[in-house]
Parts: sequence; C-alpha cells; structure tokens
Amino acid sequence: MALVQFTRMHYRCAARLLLVSTLLSGVADLAVAADPMSDLFQPDVLRTGAALKQRTAGLTDPWGHDCALPVGPLSLPAAVDLALCRNPTTRSAWAAASQQAAVLGSAESAWLPGLVATGSESRAYGEHVDINGDIDTTPQNTRDAALNLSWTLYDFGARGGRIDSARRILDAAAATASSVSQQTVFNVVLSYYGVVAGDAGLLAARTTEDADQKGLEVARTLLEGGVATLADELQAATAYDQAVLARIQAERAAISARGQLAVVIGFPADQPLKLDSQPVPAEVPALTARMADLMTEAARQRPDLAAALAQRDAAEAQVTVARAVGRPSITVSAGRELSDTSGIPHQNFSQIGVNITVPIFTGFNVGYGVRQAQAQLQAQDASVEQVRLNVSLDVWNAYYSLDSANQQLVATATLIKSAEDNQQVALGRYQSGVGTIIDLLTAQSAAASARQLRIAAELGWQVARAQLALALGHLSGTVPLDVSAALP
Repeated sequence: MALVQFTRMHYRCAARLLLVSTLLSGVADLAVAADPMSDLFQPDVLRTGAALKQRTAGLTDPWGHDCALPVGPLSLPAAVDLALCRNPTTRSAWAAASQQAAVLGSAESAWLPGLVATGSESRAYGEHVDINGDIDTTPQNTRDAALNLSWTLYDFGARGGRIDSARRILDAAAATASSVSQQTVFNVVLSYYGVVAGDAGLLAARTTEDADQKGLEVARTLLEGGVATLADELQAATAYDQAVLARIQAERAAISARGQLAVVIGFPADQPLKLDSQPVPAEVPALTARMADLMTEAARQRPDLAAALAQRDAAEAQVTVARAVGRPSITVSAGRELSDTSGIPHQNFSQIGVNITVPIFTGFNVGYGVRQAQAQLQAQDASVEQVRLNVSLDVWNAYYSLDSANQQLVATATLIKSAEDNQQVALGRYQSGVGTIIDLLTAQSAAASARQLRIAAELGWQVARAQLALALGHLSGTVPLDVSAALP
C-alpha cells in the first residue's frame, strides 16, 4: 500500500511537470480555441514584435486599431491615415511581416533546450508472466512518467544560418510592408485628386453647357430677328447637345472617382464622401536638386531595394545552412523516468548523455543542396541589380514628369484666361451681328478645351509630386506633399 501511494505521488509530480512544461511552451491550442486572433496566451519572450517595430519606424501596425471615418470633410492626410489603417493590401503586408517575426522567434528558439514531459496509465487484462516467472491472471496496472531534455550544443553553423536567414527575411518583410504602405499613400493621392479633378471636370462641363446654351439662345434670337440663318441655329444646337453629353459623361466620371477613393481608403464604394481639398498654389516650388543626389537618396531610402538586399542576405545565409547539413552536430540529452507496474519492482532513474551525429553519405543530397542555395543566391543578386535599375528609372521619370507638370501649370494659367476672354468677345461680336457662328463655336470649344487642360495640369502636378516622393522612398505620409516644401 505504501508503494502504491509512493508511486502515485511520483506520478502526480510528473503530471505537474507536464503542466508546467505546457505552460512554459505557451498554451497555443487553448488560446486558438478561445479566440483565434487572441495573443493573450502567446507571450513574445524573444521580443520579435519589438524587432519588427524597430524595422518599421514611423509606421503603425493597423491591426487592432479602430479606423473610423472622421466627421466633416475628408482631407488628404485623413484619407491617407484611413487607407493605411483599413486598406486590405496594407493590412495583408503587415500580417505577413508579423508572421515572419514569429518565424524568427521559432528559429531563435533553437538556442534553447527542449523539455518534454510524458505520462501514461494503463490496465492490462489476461494472462501474463510475473517477476517470478509464474503465470498470473490478475489485472496489471502500469503508471509511467518521464521528463526528457534535449539541447543542441553545436551544429557547424546550421542553427545560426537559419536564424540569420529568418532575420534577413524579416528585414525584407518589414521593408515590403513599408513599400506597400508608400504605394497605398500614392494610390490615395491618385484617387483623392481624381475625385477633385472629377468634380472640377463636372463643373467645367456645366460651365461649357451654360455657355453653349447661351450661344444657342442668342442664335435663336438673331434668327427670329432675321439676322442669323437656320444653319446658325442648328450649329449652335449641335454644340449645345454635345455639351450636354459631355456633362453627362463628366457626372459619370465624378461618381466613379468617388467610388474608387472609398474603396482605396477601405470603405464600400457607396460610402458618401465630402472632400476638403486645398487649391493648387499660384506659385509652385521649383526643382533644385541634382539628379545624382536624388539617385543616391533613392538608393538609400527605397524600401523595395532594401527588401531585395535583405532577400539576397537571406539567400547567402541559406548557403551556410546547406553546407552545415553535411557536417556533424552535437547534442546533450537528459531525462528522468518513473515507472510503476503491479507485480514488477518500481523504477525510478535518471540519465544524461552526449550525442554526436556525423553524416557519412547522403546520396550526394548535401552537395546538390549547396548548389541549389548558391543558384538562389545568384538569382537574388540579379534581382537586386534589377530593382536598383528600376529605382534609377523611377527617379528619372518622376523628376522630369514633375518638371513638365510645373511648366504645364504655368502655361494653362494663361491659356484658360485668354480662352475665356476670347469666348466673351466672340459672343459679344455675334450678338452685335459682327461675328459669325463659326467664330463663336470655335471660341466656345477652345474655352472648354482650356478648362479641361487646366484640370489635367493640376491633377498631373499633384500626382507628379507624389510620384517623385514615392520614387525617392519617403512617401510614408503626406508631409512630402506639403505645398510649402520644395520637392525635392
């Protein structure tokens, strides 16, 4: 009876050890069963979350934040904040980076020993041989408990290589999250000023419609007075009908632009939006930086280039891992085992050992693994060079696009004034009987075209500034788009 109590006591101890071990490793299954998104029972002991935050300075992980639409008109900075918080593409990039942070934690956990507790209890029926060699039919109870430890001491760089590769891939994932965030900001700028341009285009179309309607009324008045011909009225009516059609098309474009902006910032397309846009300044900042300086700045700041370089470093670490597969590894193991079977003496022992594993022949698998890792490294080297070339082309195109946009703003400012003045003169001449309907229609068409060119120039200027900031790698917010800042 005392032996049974003693065995049960040891069994309870082993059960407690099993519970402690489970808690130390994190009760992941229980947490997922309670709430798949909960991290209450997922301690970040190795602080990989902090490592990700350090790699994404200036950005905010959108998960767990309430991103509500602000009350009142929507400014561009508010639209950018909403998109960085709600846009599915941005959230997906952050989730991928968080996943890679967890992969790094898993890799770094290899530095720690593994501790496994097991326990069992069984009851056997039927004939069996007891310790004296006699046949016994009494049911046999068995209780076992064990605690085993395993710790890799040295593996010729395989463990370190996997950790270094995971760390470099985390660098790449963080840089990718930054790149996706910057692309999201750019998409918001496109959509936001697309709405502004759509509204301006609708206003311009209505202005043109009103002007053509007035021209048609003048032609009818002159026709009734016998001054104009029926052809004048028909030509004016045709111009007016075309203006009505253009206004209908402009309304459709403005509605579509609003739906696009709503989706980009993370809302359904039917979300009502009222914008608080700032007008284009009368004088825009001039470009002053040298192209070589911009290229250097982009190479230093572009997150997609940083991601490519990190992927290249990860591939280099994988070469070390592949080579270490064919080298020895040294581990230390220890264990404690308790076993109590009725009719058999109680067992209670400990063990410790050192294990050396030496791969002798793997069917040339190690060699081909190294060749595969080296080829992957070469591919990543080529990818880095391609991204570097793309960065230089992006900066080149964005710089001269902004330079052209600046010039178009200046040109359209004078164009629209002269075209509208010409329209008024042509209308006055036609009313007085001096001008012709052709002169009036030509002037009206030129004024309508000038309005559209001005709208396109303003949209192009806003987009070109964002495009250059994106090419330089610092479009993580709207600060570079401040009209008071010279860009670059």
